[in-house]
Amino acid sequence: MTDEPLDRALGLSQAIEAAAIEGDWLRAAALVEERSPLVMSLSPTQTPEALEKIRTIQRIDVAITKHAKAGSDRIASQHSAAIGRIKAVSLYHRTGML
Repeated sequence: MTDEPLDRALGLSQAIEAAAIEGDWLRAAALVEERSPLVMSLSPTQTPEALEKIRTIQRIDVAITKHAKAGSDRIASQHSAAIGRIKAVSLYHRTGML
């Protein structure tokens, strides 16, 4: 087996990480869809060089997961703050109607 699919999967992994860093989750998801068949097509037996590329992909995936978690936490925090502001405005309006 040539390393072409693995090289392409590694390149896509790097592009996914770049998209995650930018917060471009739609682009990241599209790249994941493109990468998945390449990763799934890899055979169980690999050369040492191929195994190192696979480990690099795994490390990139860990970094992407961290970016996704941080983004999710940020959105949850913003959502919570927005709900708090809505409740404050609602209370302000109710108080004003008394």
